[in-house]
Amino acid sequence: MGGAVPVGWPPDGSRVSSLNDALLAAHQAKDSATLVRLYRAAGEEALTTNEVQGCFYLTHAYVFALEAGLPEAGDLHATLKSLGRES
Repeated sequence: MGGAVPVGWPPDGSRVSSLNDALLAAHQAKDSATLVRLYRAAGEEALTTNEVQGCFYLTHAYVFALEAGLPEAGDLHATLKSLGRES
């Protein structure tokens, strides 16, 4: 699954179906690391134009990182906290 959507992928509408397809495949495979990577990349990109959308994706990344015990959870928590989305 790795590499289906590059890190930094822009959620600009033209590649939404690519992200959706990649997320669906990662969900079906129960691939938490890929889910975190995809949601995080989409969230970081979205933050440049839409904080609410960016935080939506980052929250998903955070939840999957927590569930899988991945180290990215700490960074995602710090980012969400800095954006006032987490205490």
